Amino acid sequence: MNESRGAILERIRSGRLGVSVESRPAPPMPIPTKDSSRLLDRFVQEAEAVGVIVHRSDRCDLSVEIVLRVLGDAGVKRLISWEPNDLPISELMKAAVDDGVQLVDPPTPANAETLSREWAAMATADAGLTGAVGGLADTGTIVLRSGPGRPRLAWLLPPLHVVVLHSSLVHPTLSVFMGECGELVRCSSHVAFVTGPSRTADIEQTLTTGVHGPKEVHILLVDHDCNPIEESEAAQAATVSDETRDRMSKNDLVQ
Repeated sequence: MNESRGAILERIRSGRLGVSVESRPAPPMPIPTKDSSRLLDRFVQEAEAVGVIVHRSDRCDLSVEIVLRVLGDAGVKRLISWEPNDLPISELMKAAVDDGVQLVDPPTPANAETLSREWAAMATADAGLTGAVGGLADTGTIVLRSGPGRPRLAWLLPPLHVVVLHSSLVHPTLSVFMGECGELVRCSSHVAFVTGPSRTADIEQTLTTGVHGPKEVHILLVDHDCNPIEESEAAQAATVSDETRDRMSKNDLVQ
């Protein structure tokens, strides 16, 4: 016990005297700028470092093929998806259905009397399919804006989350994203910044994935023409009235 105490004190003294200490963290790498060709590479690197599987595509047909392959390899039978107009590639939902995947509709306040039965059906979903309004290159984070047609359950409940993100929406840092998209965030009832699969650690520091969210996350980073989701959502958010915004917020809590 005394030897251990002495070793700890010696390390403290060494550190205070400026002597090199083992396991000193490496200095952070500089973040590429928004117009840098290395920005997407940094995003992919950071996302993969936290356990995300990243795919890249420069063609719409290839993007659809990749998503269907991910769902097929995972044995997905039931899918929660954002509405087609809220996905960067609107054909994805139809392609999944044509491939034999069953869509699960999220519960809404309009049919609250059957809410418990619908929750039970939602719990059987194998995967969630969403878009994203942004990505952060320095942490590999995706930015998700939920609301009508974009249920939170799509990325919170199923064990597999597939997110489609356009490369033009990747920003170097959170501060840059807020500088360019701050109004979109302020006018939204719910915005989440998600970094990798769900992770939970107990008091013994045992790390478990998939307890409070998806166990596996796939990001499809696309470089081809997509639905202009960011522009249409921003325009709607900027013009929505306070009364409508309050109603959307209540609906989103159920979704």
